[in-house]
Amino acid sequence: MRIGFMMKFDKERVEFAKRIGFKSCELKVSPDDEFFPGKPDWESKAKEVAEYYKENGIRISCLAGFYVNHFDPEKEEEYKKLVRDVIILAEKMGVGVVAGFSGRIVGAPLEDSLPKFKEIWSEHAKFAENHGIKIAFEHCPMGKFHTPCGGINCMCTPEMWEKGFNEVNSEAIGLEWDPSHLICQFIDPVITIREFGERIYHVHAKDAHVNRDILAKYGIWYPGAIEHCFPGFGDTDWNLCIKELVRKGYKGDLNIEGWHDMVYRDTEDRKLEDTGLIIAFKYLSQFVVQD
Repeated sequence: MRIGFMMKFDKERVEFAKRIGFKSCELKVSPDDEFFPGKPDWESKAKEVAEYYKENGIRISCLAGFYVNHFDPEKEEEYKKLVRDVIILAEKMGVGVVAGFSGRIVGAPLEDSLPKFKEIWSEHAKFAENHGIKIAFEHCPMGKFHTPCGGINCMCTPEMWEKGFNEVNSEAIGLEWDPSHLICQFIDPVITIREFGERIYHVHAKDAHVNRDILAKYGIWYPGAIEHCFPGFGDTDWNLCIKELVRKGYKGDLNIEGWHDMVYRDTEDRKLEDTGLIIAFKYLSQFVVQD
């Protein structure tokens, strides 16, 4: 297991990661990248990017490529091609996992999305199987106040994970597990690992903190009642979570998704966010011996 963070391909960020001691990354990719399928000479460029990370001792543990609503009827075919292209790119780069959202029929109960989920992701699962790639769904609800209300991602609760896995009978699909989204729904992250650990294919190291004073005074539907943050500043028992991941045989990495922190967040010169990344790296390093 290694510790890393999400990034676009950027040699400066690779140098920063190497300097701090990160040995992993989740690489964000899009059709705009010069090494994306369909671009001129993309295959050789993709191999060059993969080799650059390898030379710097950083493992690309996952390609983050399709955080969209796949059920949007106006873009469904475009997004189908996007998923296939990300899978093809992962195979070319020697990366075993791709990640994104599942999609959702917006405004309807979560269960109403299951027929469409089965239709789309059965096709993608078969494609992924044929290319030796795992698909990991991030379970961010994408709704108001970190809840499923109005979101674009039906695979956002443990109940929907179970139903979704039952609908698409393929081990090619699993989870990009992120405890922050569970904390925001008052779900114990450790319990979800114990139940779904075999389907966790990638981990977002992001946390959340419930501000109990605001919650008690105003309730959950109030800005700031719950906020996302770097590991070490939130409510997740990372020691127990990492132990349970190991118990379940998780072979992947922990990749920090950092720009959501309300204090250590994006600035023009990145100093605060980088400080947060360094603090989170030191915190998680208590529980991880990087291989």
